[in-house]
Amino acid sequence: MEQPDVLTRVFLRRLSDALKIPVFGLFDCNPSAVHILKTFRHESDSMSYDSYHLVTLNIKWIGLRPLDLEKYGIESQSMTAKEVKEDKKKNWV
Repeated sequence: MEQPDVLTRVFLRRLSDALKIPVFGLFDCNPSAVHILKTFRHESDSMSYDSYHLVTLNIKWIGLRPLDLEKYGIESQSMTAKEVKEDKKKNWV
């Protein structure tokens, strides 16, 4: 899985805190993108000790979401029905 780099995560957090501006992320509709968004929004397991400086809680996902695949009847080769269902249960996509 891909991981966003630490400096980008710190930079986004500082922008969000200092300037009080919204942060938007344009992500693909696939499991790797969902994982990257989760890392920006929550934390990575390996760096949970410094999560305060690394998370941007108010990041907004723009673009096609896994739930949209089901809603609009779009077939996807990158996300299985099981992955869409799991993401729907987590309620953060």
